[in-house]
Amino acid sequence: MSLANLSAPSLWARCLSLEAPVIPDAEVLWISSNPVQNFTYPPIQDLTGETPPGLEGNVPKLNFCNVSVALTHPGENDTEFISVWLPPHQGWNRRYTATGGGGIAAGYDFNMVAPLAAGFATSSSEAGLSLNHTVDPQTGSWALNEDGSPNEALFVNFGWRSIHDMSVATKDLIKQFYGIDPQYSYWTGCSQGGRQGYAAAAKYPKDFDGILAASPSLGEEYVGPATFWPVVVMHNEGEIVPSCVFERYQPAIVEKCDPLDGATDDLISDYDLLRSCPKEFDSSSLVGTVVPCGPVGNITISDRHATIVRKILEGPRKSDGTELWFGTAPGANFSGVAGTIYHNGKWIPRPFPPGAAWLKSVIVPKMADITKMSYAEYFDAFDKSVKLGGPYIGDEYLDLSAFKSAGGKLLSWVGLADQYIPPSHLLHFHDDVAEKLGGEAAVDEFYRVFTAPGVGHCVGGHGPQPVEPMLALVDWVERGKAPETLAAKTIFRGAHEMTRDLCKYPKRPVYKQGDLYRSASFKCEEPEMKPVKPGGESDGEESGVSAQRATPWWYIVPFAVLFFV
Repeated sequence: MSLANLSAPSLWARCLSLEAPVIPDAEVLWISSNPVQNFTYPPIQDLTGETPPGLEGNVPKLNFCNVSVALTHPGENDTEFISVWLPPHQGWNRRYTATGGGGIAAGYDFNMVAPLAAGFATSSSEAGLSLNHTVDPQTGSWALNEDGSPNEALFVNFGWRSIHDMSVATKDLIKQFYGIDPQYSYWTGCSQGGRQGYAAAAKYPKDFDGILAASPSLGEEYVGPATFWPVVVMHNEGEIVPSCVFERYQPAIVEKCDPLDGATDDLISDYDLLRSCPKEFDSSSLVGTVVPCGPVGNITISDRHATIVRKILEGPRKSDGTELWFGTAPGANFSGVAGTIYHNGKWIPRPFPPGAAWLKSVIVPKMADITKMSYAEYFDAFDKSVKLGGPYIGDEYLDLSAFKSAGGKLLSWVGLADQYIPPSHLLHFHDDVAEKLGGEAAVDEFYRVFTAPGVGHCVGGHGPQPVEPMLALVDWVERGKAPETLAAKTIFRGAHEMTRDLCKYPKRPVYKQGDLYRSASFKCEEPEMKPVKPGGESDGEESGVSAQRATPWWYIVPFAVLFFV
């Protein structure tokens, strides 16, 4: 029976009679399926409680076949749950989109709402990290066995295996439900979901035709402890910096660095400035400045405040100068990893939840209060994180050559004001791939990265954000139209209305003439040199610092992910 000839009643009957999918090296424990009609998903908010423009209302009246699959990998004592949502045949676009997670969680069902509404068959997996729905994966309590050893089965699930389990299971169910295979298969995710996209490309190069990986948390074994660096600095330097002080520093950094890219438009657009600008900015220049600070009145910025800001911008480095990771990107919101709140008469740190959970639950579970870490304890924890997490969530094992050979397309974009994950690392990863696979032109055939000045992690910030990255990926995969730029515009309330064509790395925007807020005033041009790498390695430059239409559906996923990244 053809797809077109299936009536709604017969389709829903087929939903109720789906059989367990066949998944290599896994045993399906059970499957359940039921038709869902007129399902309404509540509005989605970001971390600030804001609802993105165009998404103020509910996502209404979704009809789909809701499938749940539980599986285990024999001998590994895990239970992985996969959710699959299949739209009615008349609404299916014959494509499949898998969705990723955020923070230290592998996936969430709400990330499937937007693809489903756009006509995709879609799926998500929690990778077994919920421990049979008894814990929140964001706590990290899944990572260790009772004896304190790593739960290798769940680390493998989290790192890559659950992606393939989900892909195989979903394609099997699609074939059962519609009677045909999907014409194209995609992956979409941001942050952790972006890292998972890279893992899918490297480990299972034939699972997806196209992968959209935004703000990927590559080098996650470094990212986890690095996000806790500001808390450690504040404790060891003897003061929890009031949030208002950080809020005063952010625009001051932008004011200093912005003109260095050739256009004073409140955006740091040259990615080289991510490394060089902290050298140009003197944090002591604000000492003596009086800033209003809510519940405590006015505060005068001190030498100690300036020292703490400088160390945060530099990033984790040992007393001998060894640089462990990047610092906070200049222009990024300090509240992401250096948040503080006034509570019971004093300022206290508000750590980035996934980073704090990674340290507390996985790396130093016996430490009573991780906010009181000494520098020495922190550096030990950092080393342990790299050794434990590297084999599972590191990027040095991500070989993209087979994905290239399979004809896959990988599209990434990153905000240059990402407050959680240093954008420079993605650019360095791209450089390494180009070096290994024959140079920039060879890599361009299948892998492209775009930079978004002024944009935060996945969304946010005050710069123009890509509005149709998934359409660009679909055009590339299905029509062979490789994107040279990504159209972007500001979408947040309070931001200047601005359009910009995001440049394909290693190109960067160069101001020519005209309105600073219009894309036509800029041209993407090749740089004279590549950005500096951690530890001072560079390609021609010495390092002084360490290493709108209606809002499109794929914006919903990153906003939802912000609850957890």
